[in-house]
Amino acid sequence: MAQGRLLVLDDDMTVAQILLMAAQGAGFEARWCEDVPGFIEAIRTWDPTHVAVDLRMPGTQPEQVMQLLADEQCRARIIVCSGAAPVDLQAALAQAQALGLQVAGALAKPFRLVELRALLI
Repeated sequence: MAQGRLLVLDDDMTVAQILLMAAQGAGFEARWCEDVPGFIEAIRTWDPTHVAVDLRMPGTQPEQVMQLLADEQCRARIIVCSGAAPVDLQAALAQAQALGLQVAGALAKPFRLVELRALLI
Protein backbone atom coordinates (compact mmCIF):
# COMPACT_ATOMS: atom_id res chain seq x y z
CA MET A 1 0.00 0.00 0.00
CA ALA A 2 1.27 3.46 -0.89
CA GLN A 3 2.29 5.86 1.87
CA GLY A 4 0.62 8.77 0.12
CA ARG A 5 -0.15 10.44 -3.18
CA LEU A 6 1.93 13.21 -4.69
CA LEU A 7 0.41 15.42 -7.40
CA VAL A 8 2.93 17.56 -9.27
CA LEU A 9 2.11 20.80 -11.12
CA ASP A 10 5.13 21.71 -13.26
CA ASP A 11 5.54 22.67 -16.90
CA ASP A 12 9.02 21.10 -17.07
CA MET A 13 8.68 17.38 -17.87
CA THR A 14 12.21 16.58 -16.69
CA VAL A 15 11.67 18.12 -13.27
CA ALA A 16 8.28 16.43 -13.02
CA GLN A 17 9.76 13.02 -13.84
CA ILE A 18 12.42 13.44 -11.16
CA LEU A 19 9.76 14.37 -8.61
CA LEU A 20 7.59 11.43 -9.65
CA MET A 21 10.43 8.91 -9.49
CA ALA A 22 11.61 10.20 -6.11
CA ALA A 23 8.10 10.03 -4.68
CA GLN A 24 7.55 6.54 -6.05
CA GLY A 25 10.88 5.48 -4.59
CA ALA A 26 9.61 6.68 -1.21
CA GLY A 27 6.50 4.52 -1.53
CA PHE A 28 4.12 7.15 -2.90
CA GLU A 29 1.76 7.02 -5.83
CA ALA A 30 2.56 10.01 -8.04
CA ARG A 31 0.97 11.91 -10.91
CA TRP A 32 1.97 14.91 -12.98
CA CYS A 33 -0.07 17.74 -14.48
CA GLU A 34 1.44 20.30 -16.79
CA ASP A 35 -1.44 22.77 -16.62
CA VAL A 36 -3.67 24.24 -13.94
CA PRO A 37 -7.03 22.93 -15.23
CA GLY A 38 -5.74 19.33 -15.22
CA PHE A 39 -4.20 19.89 -11.81
CA ILE A 40 -7.46 21.14 -10.28
CA GLU A 41 -9.36 18.23 -11.83
CA ALA A 42 -6.85 15.81 -10.28
CA ILE A 43 -7.27 17.54 -6.89
CA ARG A 44 -11.01 16.87 -7.16
CA THR A 45 -10.84 13.28 -8.37
CA TRP A 46 -7.60 11.76 -7.08
CA ASP A 47 -7.41 13.22 -3.56
CA PRO A 48 -3.62 13.61 -3.20
CA THR A 49 -1.98 13.74 0.21
CA HIS A 50 0.75 16.08 -1.09
CA VAL A 51 1.00 18.54 -3.97
CA ALA A 52 4.16 20.06 -5.43
CA VAL A 53 3.46 23.40 -7.10
CA ASP A 54 5.91 25.13 -9.42
CA LEU A 55 5.74 28.89 -8.87
CA ARG A 56 6.65 29.70 -12.45
CA MET A 57 3.90 28.28 -14.62
CA PRO A 58 3.24 30.01 -17.96
CA GLY A 59 0.06 32.09 -17.92
CA THR A 60 -0.57 31.59 -14.20
CA GLN A 61 0.47 33.44 -11.10
CA PRO A 62 1.36 31.42 -7.98
CA GLU A 63 -1.21 33.39 -5.99
CA GLN A 64 -3.92 32.14 -8.34
CA VAL A 65 -2.91 28.50 -7.85
CA MET A 66 -2.89 28.84 -4.06
CA GLN A 67 -6.31 30.51 -4.15
CA LEU A 68 -7.67 27.72 -6.34
CA LEU A 69 -6.35 25.13 -3.88
CA ALA A 70 -8.05 26.99 -1.03
CA ASP A 71 -11.29 27.28 -3.05
CA GLU A 72 -11.21 23.51 -3.56
CA GLN A 73 -10.65 23.02 0.18
CA CYS A 74 -7.54 21.03 -0.65
CA ARG A 75 -6.34 18.99 2.33
CA ALA A 76 -3.04 17.97 0.74
CA ARG A 77 0.26 19.17 2.18
CA ILE A 78 1.65 21.89 -0.09
CA ILE A 79 5.22 21.79 -1.37
CA VAL A 80 6.27 24.96 -3.17
CA CYS A 81 8.78 23.93 -5.82
CA SER A 82 10.64 26.55 -7.83
CA GLY A 83 13.86 28.09 -8.95
CA ALA A 84 12.52 31.45 -7.76
CA ALA A 85 14.30 33.55 -5.17
CA PRO A 86 14.02 32.38 -1.54
CA VAL A 87 11.87 35.42 -0.72
CA ASP A 88 9.37 34.32 -3.39
CA LEU A 89 9.29 30.79 -2.01
CA GLN A 90 8.61 32.12 1.49
CA ALA A 91 5.92 34.49 0.20
CA ALA A 92 4.13 31.58 -1.49
CA LEU A 93 4.32 29.51 1.70
CA ALA A 94 2.99 32.44 3.75
CA GLN A 95 0.10 32.91 1.34
CA ALA A 96 -0.74 29.20 1.47
CA GLN A 97 -0.78 29.31 5.28
CA ALA A 98 -2.89 32.48 5.28
CA LEU A 99 -5.42 30.69 3.05
CA GLY A 100 -5.64 27.84 5.55
CA LEU A 101 -3.72 25.32 3.44
CA GLN A 102 -1.43 22.74 5.04
CA VAL A 103 2.17 23.57 4.19
CA ALA A 104 4.91 20.96 4.00
CA GLY A 105 7.63 23.42 2.90
CA ALA A 106 9.65 24.70 -0.02
CA LEU A 107 11.82 22.83 -2.47
CA ALA A 108 14.27 25.15 -4.24
CA LYS A 109 15.38 24.08 -7.72
CA PRO A 110 17.80 22.53 -8.28
CA PHE A 111 16.88 20.27 -5.39
CA ARG A 112 18.30 17.12 -3.88
CA LEU A 113 16.14 14.03 -3.56
CA VAL A 114 16.76 13.89 0.17
CA GLU A 115 15.12 17.34 0.44
CA LEU A 116 12.00 16.12 -1.34
CA ARG A 117 11.78 12.98 0.76
CA ALA A 118 11.98 15.08 3.93
CA LEU A 119 8.85 16.97 2.79
CA LEU A 120 6.89 13.79 2.03
CA ILE A 121 5.89 13.13 5.63
